[in-house]
Amino acid sequence: MPHVLPALIFDLDGTLTDSKPGIVGCLRKVLDDRGMGNQGPLDRFVGPPADEWTVELLPKASQEERDALVRDYRACYDREGWKNNSVFAGVREMLDELHGKGFPLYVCTSKPQHFAVRILDRFALIPLFTAVYGDRTDVADHSKTKLLATLVQEQKLNAKATWMIGDRIFDFRAARANGLRRLGAGWGYGNADELAEAEIVAATPAEVTAWLTGAHAT
Repeated sequence: MPHVLPALIFDLDGTLTDSKPGIVGCLRKVLDDRGMGNQGPLDRFVGPPADEWTVELLPKASQEERDALVRDYRACYDREGWKNNSVFAGVREMLDELHGKGFPLYVCTSKPQHFAVRILDRFALIPLFTAVYGDRTDVADHSKTKLLATLVQEQKLNAKATWMIGDRIFDFRAARANGLRRLGAGWGYGNADELAEAEIVAATPAEVTAWLTGAHAT
């Protein structure tokens, strides 16, 4: 009976690409335009869905005001922010090797779908993935938990044999809620407390490859 390799679902920001410069740059610009530039370091807003960080930034505002902030941020990101991005060292080699060995690869990100596809295409990574799932405006629930559930259901994955590979607590909690295994990308944006939510933490992309190929060797 052939050995079936587990599906691997990757986060995008902080796991595959270093998108922080573009995200933080645009967020700082729209906050400065609103006279809200005194928020301290903005790194904490890299990763969470927009619905979450707008509540922190505008706790007493209406939903319309929060939506306007998101629209302005995304307009900036569409113009320039998405280009201020790079693939982490070792990620391309990791994906090439895992894909070559037959692991089914997916992306699940809170970033809007069209941005995720555009970024992966810019770096010629699209052909390595079976499917890319990002946030969409036509859904009511924008949580990563729901997005991950949709991916697992539509792709007919065996949740217990599927790994979520990410760097932030949102990735690990979404994976846990859907019954997926959890592998931490130690090179990303997550701190030690967040990475403690993962079952395994890899310091480098090469360690991800070594562990997965070793654990699932035929």
